[in-house]
Formats: sequence, C-alpha cells, structure tokens
Amino acid sequence: MGLRAILAIAERDVKSTLKDKMALFWLIVFPIMLLTMSFLIWANPPAPVTLNVGISYEDTTMEGAIFSAKNVTEIMREVEIETEEGQKIKVFNVIEYGNNTEAALSNLRRGKLDAVVVFPDGFSANVSYGFTARVEVYVLGGNAYKEQMARAILTEFFKRLSDGIAEVRIEIMEGYVPPDAPPYVIDWMRGLAWPLNATVSTIVPETIATKAGVRGWFSVAMAGVCLLMCGLSIGATLVVEERERGTLRRLMAAPIGPWDLLVGKTLSALLWLAISTLVCLLYGLAWGAHIAWDPLNPARLLVPIIMLMGALMMIGLGLLISMVAKTSKGASGLATAIGWPLMFLTNIWMPAWLLPEGLRWFATHFPLAMAIEAARQVLVFGAGLEAILPVMPWLVLFTAIFYGLGALAYKLVLRRSL
Repeated sequence: MGLRAILAIAERDVKSTLKDKMALFWLIVFPIMLLTMSFLIWANPPAPVTLNVGISYEDTTMEGAIFSAKNVTEIMREVEIETEEGQKIKVFNVIEYGNNTEAALSNLRRGKLDAVVVFPDGFSANVSYGFTARVEVYVLGGNAYKEQMARAILTEFFKRLSDGIAEVRIEIMEGYVPPDAPPYVIDWMRGLAWPLNATVSTIVPETIATKAGVRGWFSVAMAGVCLLMCGLSIGATLVVEERERGTLRRLMAAPIGPWDLLVGKTLSALLWLAISTLVCLLYGLAWGAHIAWDPLNPARLLVPIIMLMGALMMIGLGLLISMVAKTSKGASGLATAIGWPLMFLTNIWMPAWLLPEGLRWFATHFPLAMAIEAARQVLVFGAGLEAILPVMPWLVLFTAIFYGLGALAYKLVLRRSL
C-alpha cells in the first residue's frame, strides 16, 4: 500500500461527499433535526396534570357524621402540587354527581373524566365510629400513561387519608387508656393500624435528573445513531458507487492497489463520521447538555478510541451488506433497512430497559451499543476507567472481526465489479 495513494483517495472522497447534498443531510442535518425534536419533547419533563375526578355519593349516613364523604371531597379540592417554577397546581378537579353513579361512569367511558370515586352507603358512619370504610375508585383505561398516573395519584391520596384517619383514631383512644396501662399499649395499637412501616425513596442519577443530563444522554446517543446509520451506508456503497460512476476501472488501472482504495475510502469515512459525532456533541452543548470532557482524564481520552472502533465495525458490517447489493440505491436502502431496526432494538437510541425482556440481552451486547454505553457512562455520568476497560477487549475483538470480514467481502465485490 502507498501512503500517497491512500491520502489521494481519501481527499478525493472527502471532496466528493462535500458535493453530495444527500450525504451531508444524513451526516449533519439529520442529527441536528432529530436532536432538536428530542430536546424539545423528551428533555422537558411533562407538566403536572390535573385529574378530572367525578364524585358520587351513595352514602346515606353523611348527615351528622363526625367525618363524612363530603369532608373527603373538600380535602381533594385543596390538594396541590408545586412545579419547578414555584407555581401551585390543583391535583384534582372535582365534579360532584350527587348519588348519580351511572352518570359519572358514563362520562368516564366517554373520556370526559379521568376517574370516578364512589362513596358507598355507610362510608361516613364507618369512618366516624372506627369501622373499616369502603370506597370505590374507577380509572379511565386506554391511555397507559394517564391510567397509571391516575391510579398512582388516587392510591397515594387514599393511603395518606387512611393514615391520617388512623392517627386521629389512636389519639382519641389514648384518652381512654388507663394511666397505669403498660406503655406499649399505644404502640400495639399503632402496630394494628400500620403492620408495616416501609419507606420507599426514588433516587435518580444526578445527571439524568436534570434537563442538561437528559440532553447529554441524547447527544451521545445521536452520535451512536450516526455511526450506525452512516457507517453502514458508507460501507455498503463503497464499491458500487465507484462502479456506477464509471471510475472503478480507471482507479484500478492507475498505480493504486485494491487495499489503497479500501483504506483511503475508510479514512474519508472516518473523517466524516468524526465530524458528524462532533456535530452531535457540540450541538448538544449549545443546548446546555451535560457532556464532561477533560483531556487529562484517561477514561475520557479513551472515548474517541472506542467511538473509532464503533465506526470501523459499522463500516465493516456495511461492506458485508454490499455483497448482496447490485446498485448504490439498493445498497443504501438495505443499509437503512438494517440500521433503523438496530437503532431502536439496541441500547443506542432506545434504553434497553424499555425493550421486551427477550431483546435486552441483544440490546446490551450489540458491539456498537457496548461502545456507546461506555461513552455515555464516561461523558454523561462521570464514570472512569471501570466503564471502559471491561468492554475494551470485546470492542477490539468485534472490530477486528467485523472489519476483517468486511475487507474480505470488499475484495470479493471488487473482483466481481471489474
């Protein structure tokens, strides 16, 4: 192989790509478009939603009760949640239907309500005199997100209300306990009311808890998508494009060997993929994405290397695709047909935990996904060498296999094309 020939081919390919509007779209414009939509949609947490709740009173014991179903309704009207901006929003928009449960359920079925709460007969009397009071809650189905949210909010509301009622009952009972009673009697009553005392806390990774963290996650993910989609397309069209242009025979007639052509075009591809990756990261930073970079940090210095290996893997896989493609359009279409499902079925753009259990192993062990996840851990989550070193041997192995097989496929396609 000759260095001058390799660089000449790379320079020629770079200039050719600069004139190709479609190639520039996929390398630069497409990442910016997809990142913009992701930042606007996914990196902005949804605002708190007020639930439309219908209330039906089938309870005939409300009159004169110490604590009635009407009191529960008034409490629901007062429940508020505070947004990040400090604005207070009502959790429930309560609509009372008297004792007409059927009308409330009819409006629920029509989607006019998010939930219906029915207070059965005897509710107020049971609450007031220390018995178990039953309440019926109906939640609108069909929208999984809204259904789960409504179910969770109403469940939490009635749990806290139940805890408050239990606390008041125990305080009342304390007045009837003899002064010489053992001190554990009140604790025993508390144990009856609350057999378990479980505390559940949610701890979100510091970076993902912020808009900047989510945008950083998407920026690295978009870089992975570019390596996947554009790497496959470049590898798949590497030979057929030259053949369709009528330049393949002229190149082979010049003092250029087949490996000079492969290495030169690979260098050009790596340059454009590096530019596309930088566009993703810099555009993310322009939106305030959290992407940590420190040239003195050894883990972050390894990130470009693992991204380089990811690019070589996808170019090699694209070269394998070129074996069954006869035209550049066919090769590009086949690369896209393979790349799009991989984009969503691997841990590159779609988090593995969102996928069905049977696909999670593939999603986390797909070679490019391993590289992108390691890069995310370092750049977004602030991990060190422990995130890269375990996967490095596998990435080296897969790079050698994918690009090696791709080089063999290239040799075969080149021979058929001459």
